[in-house]
Amino acid sequence: MPDEVWDAAAAAEAAGALTAYRPMLLGLAYRLLGSLHDAEDVLSEAYLRWLDVDRRAVTEPRRYLSRVVTRLALDRLRARQASRETYVGPWLPEPVPTDPSPFGPLETVELRETGSTALLHLLERLTPPERAVYVLHTAFAVPYAEVGDILDRSAADCRQLHHRAASRLARERRRFTAGPAEQRRLLDAFLAAARDGDLARLTDLVALTRVAG
Repeated sequence: MPDEVWDAAAAAEAAGALTAYRPMLLGLAYRLLGSLHDAEDVLSEAYLRWLDVDRRAVTEPRRYLSRVVTRLALDRLRARQASRETYVGPWLPEPVPTDPSPFGPLETVELRETGSTALLHLLERLTPPERAVYVLHTAFAVPYAEVGDILDRSAADCRQLHHRAASRLARERRRFTAGPAEQRRLLDAFLAAARDGDLARLTDLVALTRVAG
């Protein structure tokens, strides 16, 4: 088979595998980064790496791609957190359209919950490893052994990180629990204030979101 034909066939095969897992991978990157734009960038970079790898040596594409996406997202997350050391303003996650969801059907309570604006805001308070373990295990039911393989940590270490993250999130959420309608109201108000340039209203909403988160 000519090289150009082989290359085209290999690229098509690679694209097919990535397409099959795209909803899960996009949801994973978004929950780690809180930005659909950044998540799309991570998937593009993962695709380029997937094209270059010897896929005959990859026995489980989903696990391999999850590892690549997680590590790329964590690199971005660490860089973003470092840049915020000199930024005194608030951070709020970027909302995504939900009808239809860009992540495919959100079939479980855990998937729907971990995509909420309030929880994404809370996840920002975790360390990158805590955030990764929490998202992988809680939202996508990835076993601790596989999470450890993705993060180069032991299963016991990942279990401890998840316990620490879940405990911290539970403590924060007990301060104030906003239902879906209240979260939607806060988000709509925030977007309206941002559109109108109402700085005072934005400041008030940010303070309220921190409590609601």
